[in-house]
Formats: sequence, structure tokens, C-alpha cells
Amino acid sequence: MIRFVLIIIITLLIPFKSLAQSILKDNDEKSIIGVLKAQQNAWNEGNIEEFMKGYIKSKNLVFNSSTGPHFGWLSVRDRYKWRYPTKERMGKLTFKVQKISSVSENVAQLLGKFNLFFPSKCFKIFKNFKNCEDQEINGFFTLLWVKTENGWLILSDHTSRAD
Repeated sequence: MIRFVLIIIITLLIPFKSLAQSILKDNDEKSIIGVLKAQQNAWNEGNIEEFMKGYIKSKNLVFNSSTGPHFGWLSVRDRYKWRYPTKERMGKLTFKVQKISSVSENVAQLLGKFNLFFPSKCFKIFKNFKNCEDQEINGFFTLLWVKTENGWLILSDHTSRAD
């Protein structure tokens, strides 16, 4: 009878143990947000190389947007450099984290919003700049993070504009 009760107790506790392992630790969440803040700062300084330090330097990195997927760290970096060749074209970036959740002990998912702000200029930088009005691009992103020996890094980035 005691053996039967122990088996039931152990069986009931196993799901709680796995649930506890899948909860993101506070310091992991802070580390992820720290990387995101460093990326935001690098972007606003016009430094794509520094911004890219938030991504895993691997051919397995994937960035997906309305133009389709880009595979590998170099391809993603080159896409950013092509799309945003100058600091002025990069605008001012703001991230807002909506939710961070654990997928496993070493994998996390982050959902967020972004805003790119372009102060008014009396010349056209992009095709859609009209007159001398401030311009904004807003959107959403889903990031898959992996915990590496170098800290938390982005393995997958799916970003889309809201407009």
C-alpha cells in the first residue's frame, strides 16, 4: 500500500517538476531584455555591427519579414546594411516587450512591438516621405532566443510592419 501511494505521489509531482524547469528565471529575463536594450542603443547610434551582436553568429539564424526569409548571420547583417545604409535611414528605434515566455530551460520566446521614428526633413529620404512631416513605422516581432555560452542570443526573428 505504501509503495502504491509513493508511486501516485511521484506520478503527480513529475508534471510540476517539468513545469518548474520551463519557467524562465528572473535573471534570464533580465539578460534577454538587456540584449534587446543594447540592440536598441546600437541601432540608434547607427551601428549595425553592434546591433548584430544580439543575434547568434550561425548559419542557423533566420530573419523573416514581408520580403521573405534570410538565413545565416551574414545574410541577415547584409540585409540590414542594404535596407538601412545610413544612420539617418535607420531612424530612432524603440522596442516594447509584450511577453517573454520559456519554451525550455535554454530557449525563450519574446513578443514585442517596435517603433521607428524619422524626424521631419524637407527632402525625401524614402519614397513615402511627404512634405516635412515626421514619419513612423510601427510593427510587431517574435524572437526565439537560445541560451549559449555567450549569453542569450536571437536564433529566429520574425518582424512585420503594422501598416
